[in-house]
Amino acid sequence: MNINIDYSSDLPMYEQIKICIKENILLEKVKFNEALPSVRQLSKELNISTITTKRAYMDLEREGYIYTISGKGTFVNSVDTTKLLNEKRDKLIDEYKIKVLEIKEAGVSKESIIKIIDELYRG
Repeated sequence: MNINIDYSSDLPMYEQIKICIKENILLEKVKFNEALPSVRQLSKELNISTITTKRAYMDLEREGYIYTISGKGTFVNSVDTTKLLNEKRDKLIDEYKIKVLEIKEAGVSKESIIKIIDELYRG
């Protein structure tokens, strides 16, 4: 499993951890019932506070992506990948809307934006 943290990002580290774990689940880099690193182990690997890692794990558990067995560890739950894909799509659309507004405010015309999108879709 790969978890990368951007220490200079405005996005809180616990959110970055959540996103990385969800993407690892979606890409099947971690599978149902597979053990995740312990809170302490992941905190040490990422050089961050255990409180930050614990927050990410607690949120993921509350959202149903992982489960914890006391004394055994934290494991990947059975997840509907459609839900994950929808969440990712919705997040990307929200980010896209913000960028389009920034482009519009910079004086780029609607036609130019549409032309760029068409070019990107054609490859």
